[in-house]
Amino acid sequence: MPAVCRLQLLIVALLTVALLVACGGAPEAQAPTAAPAPTAKPTLTPRPSPKPEPTEKPTAAPEPTAEPEPTADTSSMLREVEMGNLSTYTHDSELFTIDIPEGWTLKDNSKASEAIVTWTDPAENAFIQIDIFEQEQAQSKDELAQFLKDYLEKTFSSQADFEQEHAKESGPSMLIIWSYTGEGTGGIKAKLLGNSFIKQVGNKVSLFTLVVPDEQFDKLHDSLDQVLGSYKVNDSVSLKADGNVAIGDLKTYNYETGLFSIDVPNNWSLQDNSKSGEAIVLWSEPNGNATLVVDIFEQKQKQTTDELTTFLKDFLTKTFGKEEKFSIEDPSPQKDGSVLLIWTYIDKQRGDMTVLGNSFIEQRGDKVSILSTIVPDDQFDKLVDKTNEIIQSYSIDEASALP
Repeated sequence: MPAVCRLQLLIVALLTVALLVACGGAPEAQAPTAAPAPTAKPTLTPRPSPKPEPTEKPTAAPEPTAEPEPTADTSSMLREVEMGNLSTYTHDSELFTIDIPEGWTLKDNSKASEAIVTWTDPAENAFIQIDIFEQEQAQSKDELAQFLKDYLEKTFSSQADFEQEHAKESGPSMLIIWSYTGEGTGGIKAKLLGNSFIKQVGNKVSLFTLVVPDEQFDKLHDSLDQVLGSYKVNDSVSLKADGNVAIGDLKTYNYETGLFSIDVPNNWSLQDNSKSGEAIVLWSEPNGNATLVVDIFEQKQKQTTDELTTFLKDFLTKTFGKEEKFSIEDPSPQKDGSVLLIWTYIDKQRGDMTVLGNSFIEQRGDKVSILSTIVPDDQFDKLVDKTNEIIQSYSIDEASALP
């Protein structure tokens, strides 16, 4: 359920987990720490298939008393990406530095074991994203390229006209150029062009992505190259995190429209990815080792238990199916009318940690809810009392409005 932000630019880098949904007040749950696939890294910005030069038209003889041309209708024009002056950004831990256009909006979704930072231009028609995580085993360029290819496919393949070129070497990185058609404010459609680079520096894997409107690429090329050329990774900075899940005292959270409430650990960070017609809220444990996700959307037609189960199973498979040893257990109907699916996979980016997910789905009136808890498999038994408190506290008000 990707979000459209004028042009559909922002990755949902946490996209995968953010799409999990919930069920109201269900029993015990199990959950993996789903590490969202990172984004990509550029060094140079090559141009795929340049546009053909327009054929020049002969100059027409001037009319004797020509009427002035009407002013162009700018309502159908895409806003220009504003680069402006560049200013150096240094990550809090000094993990990396990069020169970013002044006036671009920063969003830091980093966690203890992974740096995820995104900048969006004022028109929201372009973005830059950096994702760095640790990988002790040296990866070949082919392995890195395959990782990036799979990530882009999983993240953007549902977008209109999505396509990606074959990976190629670009200095120390592997580069994939890709594109899709996004729809901006007022229904303006535009082709978005992405350059995603991936490389390994010591025990750090760096992904760097630039996305701009295709029609503006040539004009922005020099500025983008300056940004890319300024990017430096300090592989001596550790991203290692304590593997234990920290659950503080529970505190009740009420969604702004009254749609749902749930008790969540007071030391977990909240991220609201809601959009028009769908509430998507997730909480992350301080070390990034556990996640709680609520997703509620409208479904006017009454769904059977089998239909709800199939929907959730298809979603989980689409989101995590390519992860190593991904599996889903048989559905478990609950007394409150929800259905539980327990799922698991091995997270290669977290030292082959097995993550365990419990996802509950149910329909209340014209709303479908999915609640998911995600924790390390080997800590489930220790955490189960607390996770059950969280799940049992979940309450939906079907009469309240969606965002």
